[in-house]
This record gives sequence, structure tokens and C-alpha cells, in this order.
Amino acid sequence: MAAGKRRIISRNLPEEIMEEILHNLPIKSLLRFKGVSKSWLFTISSKAFIKEHLKRSIAEDEEKRGLTDLTNHKLIFKYESSDRRTNAPLSYNLGSCCLVNKPEITPTLHNDIPMPTPNASLVSIMGSCNGLILIKFRKLILWNPSTRKHRVIPSPSFDPIPQQDFFHVRLYRIRYGLGYDEANDDYKVVSIRESDYQQPHLQTKVYSSKTDSWKEIECSNFKHYFQSTHYGEYVNGRLHWLAECNKNRGNPDIISFDFKEEKYRILSSNSINEYSSGPVSLVELGGYLGLMNITSGADVNVWVMKEYGARESWTRVWTSSDFGVDQLGDRSLCPGWCARPLCWRKNGDMLVAFGPYVVVCNGKNVLRKSLVGGVFDHRIDPIVYVQSLVSPLIHQH
Repeated sequence: MAAGKRRIISRNLPEEIMEEILHNLPIKSLLRFKGVSKSWLFTISSKAFIKEHLKRSIAEDEEKRGLTDLTNHKLIFKYESSDRRTNAPLSYNLGSCCLVNKPEITPTLHNDIPMPTPNASLVSIMGSCNGLILIKFRKLILWNPSTRKHRVIPSPSFDPIPQQDFFHVRLYRIRYGLGYDEANDDYKVVSIRESDYQQPHLQTKVYSSKTDSWKEIECSNFKHYFQSTHYGEYVNGRLHWLAECNKNRGNPDIISFDFKEEKYRILSSNSINEYSSGPVSLVELGGYLGLMNITSGADVNVWVMKEYGARESWTRVWTSSDFGVDQLGDRSLCPGWCARPLCWRKNGDMLVAFGPYVVVCNGKNVLRKSLVGGVFDHRIDPIVYVQSLVSPLIHQH
């Protein structure tokens, strides 16, 4: 449509009707339409518009019957690739793909963020929230792959390691998490430095996008040992980890960090072993908190907390042994540790990454199975994110 015709249409339509039309357009169209006029640029860039568009995008996908036709959510993942035909060395890439039809990888990151090496092996995806992705590549980066905008977050400064612990420095671990403080309209990053040498010791810093600064959170009374996961799962306005009160007792609690109150709490205590056996990990399943455990026979079970905070609502919703050998993938190449549950819907649909495949199941039926990446990729480690206009530079608006 010619620019003159667009201006005529925009002048003839009431502002509220024009906004209603824009609210229902995809991200790519909105980014292009920012150049139509100053008024459209102002409207599409406003906080109120961005929030309403995000709200509608999430609601639109939630109203759909299942996971086979989501249009506003995508996968982002780091994947391994090699080509035996050319004897090329193993390399790592970061890519994204849609959840409908045949997913095709779109290379990301390197086109948006200058990086010293094209190999993404050192990039870690630390979580997503409202379209923003937290990644770590030497530095922390807050990135919106839909708008291709990013910002580098200053590194948190922790206390010096005590001299008596100097030779045990490798026992110090840093964990991260990304979330949204709705009460203050602020996207925040949590950084936790933990040491379990002799006794648990935590130091927690919280970064605010509004102030572009870190502050320390008092947590001296928190005496838990975190389990292996390095980033928190964001559900219901809180970050979650598995942690044990007594090291190596094998009975973890679910610990949450509330962004509004900036405090740790125990969400679910001494209940994990009632619903799982074997190695267990915490997962986020499209707005629900979930658990994945792998049995001694490499069977994968997925549990969902259907009502947040209600211990009795834990329900097993998926088991890999319900499917034949070829339905999910080659299990000799893709053992249980290669499975990653990604999203669950109340109609029973479950989205699972299994090796190089993304599979949508319902009950014991496979609704769709898609190969993501090259033929020789043997694992992807994706997360689901919603496409949005939320800016990583929000404090500058």
C-alpha cells in the first residue's frame, strides 16, 4: 500500500479503532509500521501499547485448543551441529523456530549482538520473561530476539572470597534468574553466589532495569543447599529452584524468590519424593510449575502443579514409556537426559524436546513430531518465549 493511501486511511479512522487494529498485528508488522508516521511510532513504542499487545498475544495462544497451532510463542535454543560428510568439527549455534507447521531454524544472536567468536558453545540461556531472554556470554545480556534489541548488564560485585576458602574457590557457584516485578513495572535479574563448603553460604544480588543497578538482599537466615540447576524457573511472578535443607538427604524443597517482597520462601516442603523417584529437576511448563524425573530404566515422568502453591494438585501428566521406540526418537541416541518438557495445556497437550526433535503429544498419541536442526544434531536445549515488543532498555523510555 502506498504511503499516501496509508496516511489517508489513518486520518479517516478514529484513533481508538486504529489502535485496536494495531493491537492485533504481529510483531514484524508493528516494527515495520513504526516508520509510517510519528504518531504510529509514538503509539507502538508506548508502554501502554506494549503491555496490551503482550497481554493479547498471551491470551490468544491460551485460548487456542492445543499446542499445535500457537502463533505467538517460539523456541530459542542452543544446538550442536556437525556434518560427517565434510568432516567439519562440532560447532554450536543459537537459533529460534516457531511452534506451528514445520519449524525452520532462524539463526539468531550473532546478527543482533557483536560477539568475538561465531561459536555459541560458551553462551548459556538463563531464562525468559515476557519476550526478554537472559543470556550469559562472558557478560550478562538482556535480549529481545523479536525486536533484535539488547543491553549488556553490569556484572554484580560479590564480597571477596574468605582466605580460608581460597583453595575451594571452585565450590562457589553463581545462579541467575529473570523475572518481572509487576508492582513496580520493573524487569529484574537475580544473581546468587552460593558455596556449600562446610556450610551453606549465600549472597543474593538483584538487578533493576529501572535503576540499572544491583542491590544486595538480606538472606542470612536462608540455610538451604541449591541443587544443580543454574537458573530459576519463572512462574506466577516468582523464581523457583530445588534446594535441600540437609545436604545429600535427597529430599529437596521448592524454593521461591518473590520479586515484589524480594524474599525467599519455601513453596513446597518435603513433598517432592512423594511424586517422583530418581534424579529430579524443576521445569516451567507454559505458566505451570513442573517436575521431571528420570527412573533407573531411563523412563521420563513429568508432573505438573495444576494449582500454584497447592501441594495436593501435583499430577503426573506425561510418561515417555507410553510411546513406542520410533514415536519420540531413537532412544539409543536420545536417552532420558536428552528429554526436556517445555509446555503443558489443560487439554492434555504436552510439548517435549527429545534429542533433536520437538514433539507434541496428547495422552499416548503423538500429534506432531518435527526435526529441528541438522540431521546430525543430537540434542537441543530450548526454552519457550512469547514474541513481544518489551524493550530491554525499558529504564530509558
